[in-house]
Amino acid sequence: MTDLLSKYKGTTIDNLPTPCFVINEKKFKSNCRNMLNSIHKLEDNVGKHISFRAHVKTHKTAQGTFKQLGHGVASSKGSNSILVSTIKEAKGILDYQEVMNLDYVKDIAFSLPACVPSYIRELSHLSKRVNYLRVFVDNIEHLENLRRFGPPSSNSKWSIFVKIDMGTHRAGIPTDNKDFLNLLKRLFSPDIQKIANCYGFYAHCGHSYSARSVKEAANFLKEEIVAVNTAAKIALSIEPGLEPSGLVLSVGATPTSNSLQILEDGALIEYIKEELISALEIHCGNYCLYDLQQVSTKCVELDDIAGTVLGTVVSSYESRMEILTDTGVMSLTRETSAYKGFGLCRDLSSIMQDTRPNIEWYVDRVSQEHGILKKYDAKGEQQELLPLGSKVAILPQHACIVMGQFDFYFILDEQNQVVDVWTPFQKW
Repeated sequence: MTDLLSKYKGTTIDNLPTPCFVINEKKFKSNCRNMLNSIHKLEDNVGKHISFRAHVKTHKTAQGTFKQLGHGVASSKGSNSILVSTIKEAKGILDYQEVMNLDYVKDIAFSLPACVPSYIRELSHLSKRVNYLRVFVDNIEHLENLRRFGPPSSNSKWSIFVKIDMGTHRAGIPTDNKDFLNLLKRLFSPDIQKIANCYGFYAHCGHSYSARSVKEAANFLKEEIVAVNTAAKIALSIEPGLEPSGLVLSVGATPTSNSLQILEDGALIEYIKEELISALEIHCGNYCLYDLQQVSTKCVELDDIAGTVLGTVVSSYESRMEILTDTGVMSLTRETSAYKGFGLCRDLSSIMQDTRPNIEWYVDRVSQEHGILKKYDAKGEQQELLPLGSKVAILPQHACIVMGQFDFYFILDEQNQVVDVWTPFQKW
C-alpha cells in the first residue's frame, strides 16, 4: 500500500474516492486502550492475573492488530495473543512482522473448530512460525484426525482449546452433553496425550449481541465464565492429575467484555475471586471499531464508532425527499440492527469529534451499487436535500462484514486528513 499512501497521504476526507472505508485513528486507539485498561482494572479488583486475546477478524490488518495488543495506544496493559478466523489473517500478520522486524504476536488461536485433514496440514505449517498455536476442537473426530496426523512437529504437541457452546448454538459443545464427556475422556487418553495437550476451554457468547443494556451484557459475561469454569471442573473429575492452574478459561464477545468497562458487578468479581479454578482470559474483536449493532447493546455510544463508510451524493428527488448515493449493498451489506435501515449518516465534519453525531439521514434501501437515503426523523420542518457531489459518512450496521467489502482503509488524523492506509488480509 506504499503507492496508495504516497498518493493519498494528506488528502482530506472530502477529496477521497468513494465508496471507501475510513478509520478515525484517535477513536480506534482509544477503543483499544479502554479495553486493555478495563482488563487491568478487573485484575486489580479480583487480585488475579487476567490475560487478553485480541480477535483481529473485524479489520484483518497488522497495524490494527498491534494497536489492539497495546502498541502505540498508551495502555496500562498489553498482550501478545490473538485470535484469527482464517489462516490468511495469521500468515499476513506474521509476514508483516517479519518484514518490519517486529515480535509483537507470539500466541495465535485459530478460532474455527476445524481439525480436519486439509486444515491440519495448514495449521501444522503455521505452528512452526509462532511461539504458540492453539487449535479448537468440539468433536471427537477432531481428536482422531490429530492422532492420525501426529504432532505438529517433532518437538511439540498440539495445544487444544475445547470450544464450549453456552447458548449461541453456532459452534462448540455444551457441558451437559454426553458428547462433551466422551470428548474429554478421549482428550485425556494416553495416545491423544502423546500428541496433544489440553490448553483450556473457550466460550463465545455470540447471542450477547442481542443485549439491550449493560446489565444484560454483564449477565451474559457471568454465564460465559460459569460455562468454562464448569467445563474445567468436569475435566478435573475425569483427569484428577490435571493441574487447574495450568488451564486457561477464555471468554468474551464485545458486548460482554464491554460490560467490564462500565459496570462493576460485585457478584461477578466475587465469583472470579472465590469460584474460578483456572486462569481467566478475555477475548473480543469488534470493540476496536464498533458499529450500530454494538451501539444497540447500550454498552457503547454512537460517537465510539471508529469506522465509517464514505459515499457521494449522485442524485436527489425532491418530490419524495430522497437522496441517491454510490453506497449500495456492495459497500454496506444487508445487515440490520435495532437501528432502522442499513446505516446512519453523520455530519461529515463531526467524524473526528468526540461528541454525539447529529443524524439527519439514514440508508433506507440498497441495491447493488445504489443507496437511497431518507430523513431519519421526518418530523418538524422539512430540510433541504444534500447537494449533488457532496460526501456522506455512514455508520455501518456490522463493521466486520462491511469492512470485508473494501481492499484498503484510509486512516484519518484529527484534521480529517489521511495519515496511513491499511491493507486487510481478506478472503482465505
